[in-house]
Amino acid sequence: MRRNADGRWHGDMLDGLAFVKAQIDHGACVNDGRALLIGAGAAGSAIAIALLEAGVRELIIHDADVSRSIHLSERVANLGRGRVRVGPADPAGCTMVFNATPMGLADDDPLPVSGDLLDSSMFVGDVIAGHGVTPLLRAAQSVGCKTANGVQMVEAVQEMMLDFFLDPKAGTSV
Repeated sequence: MRRNADGRWHGDMLDGLAFVKAQIDHGACVNDGRALLIGAGAAGSAIAIALLEAGVRELIIHDADVSRSIHLSERVANLGRGRVRVGPADPAGCTMVFNATPMGLADDDPLPVSGDLLDSSMFVGDVIAGHGVTPLLRAAQSVGCKTANGVQMVEAVQEMMLDFFLDPKAGTSV
């Protein structure tokens, strides 16, 4: 939230945008890509919208709770950008794989996607920050994938927040 020059309040949520920025900054080709998004909660929702706005051609959403996957896919399909569908945690044919779940916070967490299904042509991103290289990113790097982690997302959101607060056009938008 910030107070605009005209005295009105303006709020924004930057997590999805920052996640996508971090992926692009570290080598992901989001535009016209095919992405598997694991996790349809708050973070996954923000990331799904940002991916579609960034030009993803196809977004496959998977969550352990299928009803959350369905709900999110229906909401973002209404954006009219890219193809959106619910699917399994199988990255075959995807150019990008993104973890938007808490899997990876604990050392004994299962991988959100089987490491055996990853190949070097895929870009793999993880929202988990502050835990070093997550098991998912370690598995991705071991097969030659480019990756981005949650710390890089935090760095991107810090830059975006600074821009948001110092926006010289604040107060001129509706």
